[in-house]
Amino acid sequence: MLKSFLAAALAAALALSFAVPALAAPKGPVDEEDEKPKPLPPLQKNFPLDQTWSLKELNGKPVPAGLDASLKIDGTLRGSGFTGCNSWSATLYPVKDQHLMVGPFALTKKQCGKDVMQIEIGFLSTLLGSPTWDLVNGDLVIKGPRGAARLARSL
Repeated sequence: MLKSFLAAALAAALALSFAVPALAAPKGPVDEEDEKPKPLPPLQKNFPLDQTWSLKELNGKPVPAGLDASLKIDGTLRGSGFTGCNSWSATLYPVKDQHLMVGPFALTKKQCGKDVMQIEIGFLSTLLGSPTWDLVNGDLVIKGPRGAARLARSL
């Protein structure tokens, strides 16, 4: 009786050893793409907080020499700076996929020459509409539906 029990147990173990791999195999045709390792998604860059950036180009045109327009996002996600004419501040924070979100602007109300006011409007408009940002060759590049700006790190 013990011999027949051992023979049955051995037969069952042998049958399971062939059945388990067959059950574990994927059903249907095997796609080679599924077997290849998938690359990791690109790493998100961290926005450089607590650094001041000076406007160098607006919509592909250089900013006139002597005109100082700036941007800084501090650790509390408060954006602030100077437009060349007025000081400004707003809630400004980086979000997923290197976009920026901005709240309402607080702006001083000084009037300057027409060319300076156009740069002010263009610069602040660039920050609207969830623009993207990137660091390119040490410069901060902001591109959105309302314009593009290139800023250099200030000392």
